[in-house]
Amino acid sequence: MNKILLTSSFEFKFDVNLGCKDSDGADGMVFMLQPISTNIGSQGGGIGYQNVRPSIAIEIDTWQNQENNDPAFDHISIQRDGIIQHNVPNNLAGPVSAILNNNNIEDCQWHAFTIRWDAINKVLSAYIDNQLRVSTTIDLIQDVFNNDPSVYWGFTSATGGANNHQRFCTSLKAGFQPVPSLETCAPQEIQLADLSTSFGYIVAWHWNYGDGTIYNQKTPPPHTYSQPGNYTVSAAILGNDGCWSDTFRQVITIGSIPEPDFLLPDTICGSTIIHPVDQSTVEYGTITEWNWLINGQSFTGESPPEVQIAGPAQVPVQLNVKTKEGCESQTVEKIVHLLDKPEISLASPISATCVGDESELEAFSNLASNPVTDWEWNSLIGAADENRIRLFSNSAGDYPIQLRGLGENGCWSDPVQHIASFFQTKAAAGRDTIAAINQPIQLSGSGGQYYNWSPAGAFSDPNLPNPVVTLDRPTTLVLTTFTDIGCATVDSLYVRVFKGPDLYIPNAFTPNGDGKNDRFAFLAIGMKKVDYFRIYNRLGQLIHEGLNTDGWDGTLRGTPQPAGTYVWMISGEDYNGNVYRKKGSFQLLR
Repeated sequence: MNKILLTSSFEFKFDVNLGCKDSDGADGMVFMLQPISTNIGSQGGGIGYQNVRPSIAIEIDTWQNQENNDPAFDHISIQRDGIIQHNVPNNLAGPVSAILNNNNIEDCQWHAFTIRWDAINKVLSAYIDNQLRVSTTIDLIQDVFNNDPSVYWGFTSATGGANNHQRFCTSLKAGFQPVPSLETCAPQEIQLADLSTSFGYIVAWHWNYGDGTIYNQKTPPPHTYSQPGNYTVSAAILGNDGCWSDTFRQVITIGSIPEPDFLLPDTICGSTIIHPVDQSTVEYGTITEWNWLINGQSFTGESPPEVQIAGPAQVPVQLNVKTKEGCESQTVEKIVHLLDKPEISLASPISATCVGDESELEAFSNLASNPVTDWEWNSLIGAADENRIRLFSNSAGDYPIQLRGLGENGCWSDPVQHIASFFQTKAAAGRDTIAAINQPIQLSGSGGQYYNWSPAGAFSDPNLPNPVVTLDRPTTLVLTTFTDIGCATVDSLYVRVFKGPDLYIPNAFTPNGDGKNDRFAFLAIGMKKVDYFRIYNRLGQLIHEGLNTDGWDGTLRGTPQPAGTYVWMISGEDYNGNVYRKKGSFQLLR
């Protein structure tokens, strides 16, 4: 520990760290002036200065001792002659919170701790983080140290059962502030204002402007940056103890002139909305201001609102931008042409045609000031020629058609949609059949939207697909199907009419493969159903049974049966519910 003379003013600068433990951290540290020795002090809550007399102690106390009237927060005070109590005259200043507006200094952080002695005005002061915390006016030489101006200075500390990692070091920090600011526009003159601090005094400076320029005096001269860029400016200082500080660095942005630009089409068809999209750039710096002028209206911000302008028109759009470094661009201007779209129409939004027929669709240009000069059809079933298209299809269905027109000013119209509907019928009257005289026959027609049966007069309703018909003679029934637009098709069936109801069985057949009378079959006239049809040989053996109207082919399990007499049996029910059972014989001839 060295002695100093109190006849001269001094300012000592330290960095202090009171540790990281708050509720159980102890006990603090003390800056002390005393003329006695370098090896004195006390333990525990006395923080190393209790009972040292004569002395001046500036304590930073982090433990609350009620017996000393300590406040309930980490505090700083000025104490005289080793007295640690706060409610006595030797408590010269404080206690107040060590940090302004904060009750805790055990926060793991380093804090600036400055001790000032004004020898002329006899004022002793202490600052933490450059904030005055305690001060007292006292004649240290005469009233405290018995006219001895030479005293030891230093730090002391002590603790009892609790502890903390509490440290101090002498201050040696390089620092500066650029004027006008860290962010400015090229070309720019920068003045560095020295903010370096040292416990003692500074004997040398080292300045580096980041562009190869170096200076080694206390006050660096103004320096001009002619080119934009990001420059790392640094400073280091040499203390009177021979130590160099850590290098202090700051990046100074010397901004470049931004390039304004925006995205906007040269021509806008059919819209009255102007909405440019900013694409401005800057090499060094940050754009923070956008100034738009759209058709004489001013707007600010990166994205201006949509502007609606009555067209057709030629609309000027201007933009200039600025950066936070103060660099302003030139103004860029673009002209936007607002043009009318052509207006087109079709004769009808829907057309209907029969499959196999051809139709024509015609388009019209409706805006005289922008007539259509070219037509664009999109269709799978048509052959286009200018503003007309011929439509043809071999399949029924709805076919979409789209049309656009190119106006004289180069704008396309909005597309017009059209549906071409092709309809088709396929009349199906049903299979030929047989019936008894005046037997009701249920028909089953299909294949159309609408129906008509002929000849008239025989049907329950000739306009139904499935009417009931009653006949007294063999008749050809004709079915015509059609749609709303026609598209008629015709089919027919032949109804053979017999006396009945009855079951008709032949008396002979000749299964010789000549295509004539080759099968033995029954004919059910006016019968609702047939229950069975059986054939027996002369030995009473069942050789055929089935309801297939094709009948028997004269074989048994593929073997031709001999010529001769055979017996048949049949049973059925007519449409009135009457049961018919018959039995007879027939000849197989070969």
